[in-house]
Amino acid sequence: MENSFFVNVIKNSMLLRVINKVYYTVQNIWYRSLIYKIVFLNPIALNLENSTTYKIFSLPFTVLNKLSHTSHRRIIDESLVINIIKEYLYMVMRINTRLIGSFIAMIMLFYGKINTVTISIFIVAILLAIINVDLTEKAKESLICKLIFYLADFKIATIKDTKYKNNTLLFGLCAGVLTGILMMLAGNILGIFLFVALTGISFVFLDPVYGLYCTILAAPIFPTKLILGLCAMVILSIIIRNIIDSKYKWKLDDIGFIIIGLLLVYLISALFSFFPFNGIFVLAVYAMFIGYYIIARQLLTSQDIIIRCIKLFVLTGALVSAYGILQYIFGWGTEQNWIDPEVFETITKRAYSTLENPNILGVYLILTIMISAGVMFTRKTYGSMFFYACVTGVMGICLGATYSRGCWIGVVIAGVIFITFYNGRLWFFAIIAMLVAPFILPENIMIRLLSIGNMEDTSTAIRIKIWLSSLRMGKDFMLTGAGLGTLSYKYLYPLYKYYYIPAEHSHNALFQVFIEGGIIGLILFIFAIWRLIKHQAVSMAKKTSQNILGLSVSCGVIGFFVQGMFDYPFYNYRLVLIFWLVISFGVALCKEACND
Repeated sequence: MENSFFVNVIKNSMLLRVINKVYYTVQNIWYRSLIYKIVFLNPIALNLENSTTYKIFSLPFTVLNKLSHTSHRRIIDESLVINIIKEYLYMVMRINTRLIGSFIAMIMLFYGKINTVTISIFIVAILLAIINVDLTEKAKESLICKLIFYLADFKIATIKDTKYKNNTLLFGLCAGVLTGILMMLAGNILGIFLFVALTGISFVFLDPVYGLYCTILAAPIFPTKLILGLCAMVILSIIIRNIIDSKYKWKLDDIGFIIIGLLLVYLISALFSFFPFNGIFVLAVYAMFIGYYIIARQLLTSQDIIIRCIKLFVLTGALVSAYGILQYIFGWGTEQNWIDPEVFETITKRAYSTLENPNILGVYLILTIMISAGVMFTRKTYGSMFFYACVTGVMGICLGATYSRGCWIGVVIAGVIFITFYNGRLWFFAIIAMLVAPFILPENIMIRLLSIGNMEDTSTAIRIKIWLSSLRMGKDFMLTGAGLGTLSYKYLYPLYKYYYIPAEHSHNALFQVFIEGGIIGLILFIFAIWRLIKHQAVSMAKKTSQNILGLSVSCGVIGFFVQGMFDYPFYNYRLVLIFWLVISFGVALCKEACND
């Protein structure tokens, strides 16, 4: 009764009536607008498959498809070595105590040093080997594990049972001997690391989808070099998988086609730059990270995989945010950087978590917050909705701790678009939240918000001069681009700069794309983003969970570029990979929605 009373109060309120009237008026104007007709009513079919350019761009994939044959799959399935490695990996996934115990015991024997610690570890390892329990199975039966999986809305997977379940002791001893040999050759720490790395690589080759999951988890956390190696392993694994199994075929969609064109433009820019060797290196990173979109599209083949990837992306964002909040509270490595002390005396630190810069962290959080909101609104249980609401809240707090005004503007605009297209009636609550916000937001955040557009803030004044200098540079290299990376930019910038203001990049995403790729590169880049919006627009005919998630992805990308007006997020190469991963999520969701 109480709930129905409040619902009736809201329904009969003057504010809701005004919002509904404005909503329907704007809706009618929108449906009659030229933008709606271009984007929504006239889906442009590119007919790429019939074009000569498409056939040239897809030639490597055509060759790889012709190399595949079912006989290769049979040879692999019958290989004793491959089957033994598979069995070992399944044992690892089951976290078998006998496997782990015998492995650690053998390592202790090779370690060679006898002291209290090594003897204690050896005894614990022997006890683990005696117990012989699959910890994964035990965890699945626990109430805590079931609760976590229920809240996060993950299905508890059943791990394949092993043929050699009774031989786990032998597998552990053999793994320990191999690790011991590596320890003797490369040193104790490096030897153990190499064996763990080989096990991880084996998982990627067991199923490239595992590599995609690892990429999503690792991208915002680990160094660029490690991510490059992981991406290379995933690419190699999917090439091998598609060759040995003819049921997998390479596909090149419209955005993949545009990406190949963009990379060719970047190749020309690198070759004609003042530092061609550095340009080629940057091109290799771009090819790996931007081209990873094509790889992800090969793996995002079912709704289960897509949704699992999106949830992993959101939960990784929550971990990064939690660390960022703790970093801000305890001052881990934070200094008074990225702040004008004369304008903001009370703000002495900003969170940057694992992404090295508050603005980079902020733009990453725009993507994670919007996608998390999409996940929250598509959950079917109140427990899961509450869980993802809390996750979104944690990321929102961390975004506040970045003190990145451009990111705040970006997430607000993204949220406005999402609410409008998802359910315009939610504006009732949005307006109330905006009215209440000034009274509950911390004073430092209000000070930072009110400083937007303040020309006395050096970061604002400097950016405008850098933009003007960058546009002058881009105009002179309009056809070929000025070169890839910061080295070419820093070399040319003194010829164009105003008032001796230093800069490593243009502090604007589209300006920097224009400088690096010329006008053709800029057009191709914008065209790729437009195709994502186009796919989303076409799939919005039906309001399914895929469409809502796809809408959250598109809104996140728009918010990303709102912040991109004030900074250059791709300065951090990991953001290049994360951005194109998100694009692949959006396209995959739209395709699934259209198929349904």
